Amino acid sequence: MTHSTLLIWIFLLPAIAALAEYALGRRFPAAAGKASVLGSTATFAAAILLVVRLGAGAPLVALGHQLRADAFSGYVALIVAFVGWVTTVFAYPYLRHEAAAGKIAAARLPLYFVWSMVFLSTMTAVTVNNNIIMMYVLVEATTLASALLVTFYWKPESLEAGYKYLLLCSVGITIGLLGCVIIYAAAVPLLGGANAMLISEIVGIAGQLPPLVVLMAGVFIIIGFGSKAGFVPFHAWLPDAHSQSPSPVSALLSGVTIKVAVYAIARMATVFFPGHGALGTFAIVLDLKRMLAYSSLEHIGIIALGAGIGGAGAFAAMYHLVSHSIAKSMAFLSAGRLIDISGTNDMRRIRGSLRSSPVWGAGLLISLLVLVGTAPFAIFFTEFLTLRAAFDAGAYAVGAAFLAGVSIVFIGVLRKAIPMAWGTPGRAGPASRTGFTDMILVALPLLCLLTLGLWMPPFLREALHSAAAVLGAAR
Repeated sequence: MTHSTLLIWIFLLPAIAALAEYALGRRFPAAAGKASVLGSTATFAAAILLVVRLGAGAPLVALGHQLRADAFSGYVALIVAFVGWVTTVFAYPYLRHEAAAGKIAAARLPLYFVWSMVFLSTMTAVTVNNNIIMMYVLVEATTLASALLVTFYWKPESLEAGYKYLLLCSVGITIGLLGCVIIYAAAVPLLGGANAMLISEIVGIAGQLPPLVVLMAGVFIIIGFGSKAGFVPFHAWLPDAHSQSPSPVSALLSGVTIKVAVYAIARMATVFFPGHGALGTFAIVLDLKRMLAYSSLEHIGIIALGAGIGGAGAFAAMYHLVSHSIAKSMAFLSAGRLIDISGTNDMRRIRGSLRSSPVWGAGLLISLLVLVGTAPFAIFFTEFLTLRAAFDAGAYAVGAAFLAGVSIVFIGVLRKAIPMAWGTPGRAGPASRTGFTDMILVALPLLCLLTLGLWMPPFLREALHSAAAVLGAAR
């Protein structure tokens, strides 16, 4: 193992940006967001460097092994940093547009960027954490930071959504803490007090722990952190939080936050329970952002299913994780701009988006096509690989249920997407102004998704294999 301060910088950089936003925001509110753009860019660069360093050899450690990163950690950290960077760049003009339209007070912009950088800092910290008790602390910290972003509009609906999100996730994660404490208590006689907190050390003695203790702790961990991941039936907070948040926050919540919770589960529970997964659920509603939130339940279930099958399924889960993060972030950002233009969240009243806003209309349509598994985009192949892994493993009933579920979602989403794209435009809200930055924000993620569907770069294939191997999957 190699000691590296990069594991500290990857979450310290956004924390420094948050402090800079707070200091500058009080004196120069008009400069809100500039430090965040720089901080998120630096964090993304640090994540790329982390992946490069991990690809060169052994895992990296820091702070007496309290921080540790392997291929799986680096992979998730890179996704978190990328989505954090994209949403921050998008939020800079988007929130100014909302302030100009009178939806929010301009004086509140620094507050958003402060908490968004705290949010990014806590999520990146989760990916490099190696302490089983601190895993609870950091995941709970992501909840506290994001709850303030969910309530950012300060309307009754957003306050209710934030309260529900904070209450359900905090209670759920506390159950997860109980599981962590049980594992720690069982490991102390074998490892000693300090080492019994290190996940990398617990892995080595997992087979010596009492089976009943492992079972009890695993159930608590899956239920507790599963509530944060949006596993059914612990998902009640998710549709409200996504639909009432600013669109960049919705993209963060769906694109990476629930993945961070899945990462925490994978880090701890799959040490003791390899080969277990879960299917999500899906519902079609009238609110556009709410529909995207329910879509996240489906995709988090696909990721859990693939990881649970193991082998090729774990590879498919890692492949799906990055594909969904990019596609769902793009969908929420596009939805946010179209909601501004049309003046409504109601999909029945959002019509002809390809004419009213060609760039963002195309962004939403294509991202929805990606999310329902249309070829030749990446998610089509990840779902195919998951289905094939299920059949190869002899789980024919699971594979059949999976195929039926994604088919229903495909039909249901397209019934909503086609009228939104090609229907007759209704009464428009603020005029759509599409700049060069908007086109880049739409084109870059979609190009990545198309490329991942048609060709997988060798370095990414190796990274996916390495990340899947960490979960106990064979190549």
